[in-house]
Amino acid sequence: MNDQTREALSTLRKELASKNALFLAPVDSFIERLAYFYVSYVQKEDPDRTIVWLCLSASRDKVLDRFEDFGFDVNTGARLLFIDIDAPGREHHDDTFYCSSVADYTKMASHISNIFQDNEKSLLIVDNMNVLSTDTMQVVENFVKFMEKKVAENGGGMISMLSKNILPSETEVLITSFFDVVIEITNVGEIHTEIGMKNFDYRYSVEEGSIEFEPMQKKIRGDRLKILIVDDEPDIPELLKLSLISEPYDFIVAHNGEEAIDMTLKELPDLILLDIMMPDMDGYEVVEHLKKSKSANDIPVIMISAKTAIEDKVRGMELGIDDYISKPFDKREVKARIKMVMRRLGWVDEE
Repeated sequence: MNDQTREALSTLRKELASKNALFLAPVDSFIERLAYFYVSYVQKEDPDRTIVWLCLSASRDKVLDRFEDFGFDVNTGARLLFIDIDAPGREHHDDTFYCSSVADYTKMASHISNIFQDNEKSLLIVDNMNVLSTDTMQVVENFVKFMEKKVAENGGGMISMLSKNILPSETEVLITSFFDVVIEITNVGEIHTEIGMKNFDYRYSVEEGSIEFEPMQKKIRGDRLKILIVDDEPDIPELLKLSLISEPYDFIVAHNGEEAIDMTLKELPDLILLDIMMPDMDGYEVVEHLKKSKSANDIPVIMISAKTAIEDKVRGMELGIDDYISKPFDKREVKARIKMVMRRLGWVDEE
């Protein structure tokens, strides 16, 4: 482990010790590997701290297998406890508390309450918020608030994971709002978050049994953003401009793929809002062309499209887009996602 990695992990461990944090990442990123690595690091650096793993998407045995598969050390015993789903024929373990299903909130809540009363400053791992999101959002919100309350009362912290662009956008936004800190992981090997007044921006590389972090050089941006809107429907650019009229943004517009490429290379905008379905060249082809350009390959792209299938979103992420918004869009979501993407690049809204 190099010094930069050690410093990054130490910062996360100290800053997240008493916070509720969410690892948010595209489905094809290393979200699980990073979360498992972080837990193994915390256990090593804080051997007296209890880690409580709430098994929603993988059983206790599968969790331990994944630590081994990833090449990360983890010590079983009194300081690593599990809350797992009971199943016929499943072997019971002394370090595991059992529930009837992932919707057995009463039992899960009881176990969490009892464990944290007996083990102060514990770290609760909720391994997959996508599983909980299949239930009614009000029920999920109440359960998350209960967990946060019990964790806070006993001086602990909570970590969870959420695969990005799988859920409806409003559900994803609501779930992220439950957490103090959102740690964004990209499919191009970057990790970004804001902890207090600090920005945490690193590139990471994954090797067998190891993850290394390298600080990113933040880009300096001006007072205003130049945004290119690309859509073959003339009403959409006007609607977007109207939705963002109060923001410090200047807009240029392209109505087809070829025009978008030409305008990007000429104007070098700070951000591109890109439709997928266009007659001459679709949004995916536009991104492929721009990623080959030395002058434009690092311009962030947010796709805005009525194509909401998972495979459409995954294809965009594989090409290197930075975010995805589904039509019809809510102006609050558009504002939030633009700011989220641009903050990662060091831009600050000075107005």
